Amino acid sequence: MGSLFSALNTAADALSAFQQAIDVTQNNVANANSPGYAKQVPLMEAVDIQSANGVVGGVTEQTQDTRNAFADAAVQQQQSLLGEFQQLQTSLAPLQGILDVSSNSAIPSALTQLFQSFSQWSTQPSNATYQNAVISAAQNTAAAFQTVASQLNSASASTTKDLQSTVAQINQDAAQIQSYNASVAAGESNPGLSAQLESTLENLSNLADIQTLPGVGGTVTVLLGGQTPLVIGTQVDALQVGSDVANAVNGPPNATIVDSNGNDVTAQVTSGQLAGLLSVRNSLIPSLIGGGQQTGGLNTLAKSLADAVNNLLEQGSTTAVPPFQSGTALFSYNSAPPSGIAASLQVTTGFQPSQLAATDPGPPEVSNGIALKLAGLDTDPAGQINGLSFSQYFGSLAASVGNAVNSANTSAASQAQTLAQAKNLQQQLSGVSLDEEAVRLVQLQSSYQAASKVVTVVDQMTQALMNMIQ
Repeated sequence: MGSLFSALNTAADALSAFQQAIDVTQNNVANANSPGYAKQVPLMEAVDIQSANGVVGGVTEQTQDTRNAFADAAVQQQQSLLGEFQQLQTSLAPLQGILDVSSNSAIPSALTQLFQSFSQWSTQPSNATYQNAVISAAQNTAAAFQTVASQLNSASASTTKDLQSTVAQINQDAAQIQSYNASVAAGESNPGLSAQLESTLENLSNLADIQTLPGVGGTVTVLLGGQTPLVIGTQVDALQVGSDVANAVNGPPNATIVDSNGNDVTAQVTSGQLAGLLSVRNSLIPSLIGGGQQTGGLNTLAKSLADAVNNLLEQGSTTAVPPFQSGTALFSYNSAPPSGIAASLQVTTGFQPSQLAATDPGPPEVSNGIALKLAGLDTDPAGQINGLSFSQYFGSLAASVGNAVNSANTSAASQAQTLAQAKNLQQQLSGVSLDEEAVRLVQLQSSYQAASKVVTVVDQMTQALMNMIQ
């Protein structure tokens, strides 16, 4: 009887082990599409047979987690790079529309109209209609600069708002990781909790470049840029958006990322959406409209155009014969700070058609000499800004944005493929294969049925023996 009961106990233990393995397999199937889930593999381990000690062997089940830290880190790294390029695509698209080089675009169209009005005026310098056309074209030019400057400033404000939203999301993800650590510290640990952690880490890596390290008692430590702590155990060190006021020489200060201790950690942000936003907010937009230590190309263009036109008019005379009367500056602007030049460009208050100085007093004296020079400003071989005409310089600003957009598009497409490869490797190592789980389930069911058969046979033998004794 003792051996029969031992056999019955062994079979019952086997049934329990196979049932646990079936449960693991069913859980894998149920979570096949759950973000961050790593498959669990049921491992069956034989129990040693020790007849002298009354141990008759059997089987036990040990569940193995297939999560691979290296594969997960590779996915997070590639996700961070893709996040940066995708953010650049999103943030640069409006800028490309603002700096359009087509003939219908505000500034190119206004410049063409201005130089055409100078050319027309040069044919009849005393013609009031032509003089008014010059002033009207100048007003349209100033309005075009003001409009583009306003649009760029709005883009800068929108990017700053996106920065704040992204930092808030980073802090929210850090709080979720803190919650995971608290659960682990309380003794809770399961594949579902691990899946939630991995999903959160992938989301966080899309926002910023992070490094994950094992912490105490199964918790995780998350560092920004491998240096600044975001989460250590159950402690969250929140980030915030600051301003580099100390270096705001030419306009609005650049945005900074500040840790919980008030330290500037902007330099540690090298990828992720946060890096893309910082690049646009602190580098590209200021290169166009000014800010930080940059004057901005649009302000340089507005100042150079206004100064060139004003200088010629002030050198000229409003009268064709002596005594010559000096002309008046057509444009005015506010250069404090330099980033406000384009936004403040306007026709000089109270400017009258009679103040247009067409005559070049010479020598030699030319009645329409200044007007002709103004008409040829944009085609001057010497150029006005670093060897470029005004139209060409505006084109170079638009080209810088276009090149940045093309680079972001190319990099995003390439990075998407790299991320797909990393995810494919991660899937091979720890992803759920429904075919594999189906095969395992059939095998486990067969083993379960065999163990059940042993229980049935032992039960029948026990009943028969008891009947014999009676």
